Amino acid sequence: MKPYRYFQIAAITFALVLGNNLPAFCQSPQNIPPQVQKVKNQVQKIGIAEDTTVILLTGKEYYGAISKIEPDSFEIAEVDLKQRMAFDYKEVKKVRKGYGGRTFGGKRVNPRASRIAGIAVVGGLIALAFWGASQTK
Repeated sequence: MKPYRYFQIAAITFALVLGNNLPAFCQSPQNIPPQVQKVKNQVQKIGIAEDTTVILLTGKEYYGAISKIEPDSFEIAEVDLKQRMAFDYKEVKKVRKGYGGRTFGGKRVNPRASRIAGIAVVGGLIALAFWGASQTK
């Protein structure tokens, strides 16, 4: 009985010593390009069911609400084409919240640009009013 016990202890010790030196066959961390990680973070920050503008590396823009977020892609319900569109993070240049209204030509405008233009027009009108008031004296 005693030799059998020594054999068990020696086998367990041997397995533990050699087991720690073997390479682990686990998943290695993937090297994600910074642009892909930036787009992923933007999509996560905007969230599901939020209006979004997707700008591809080719310059093409799509507008809709995010319907699905996956580890390597996301999907939007495109409002102009009335269909779901899936995008890989690596083919997207930029994602921004909102998609704005349409211009006379049918192209959608950036909501931020619309806001800046509106502020500039109001500022110009106020400046014109002050100039006109100063000329009537």
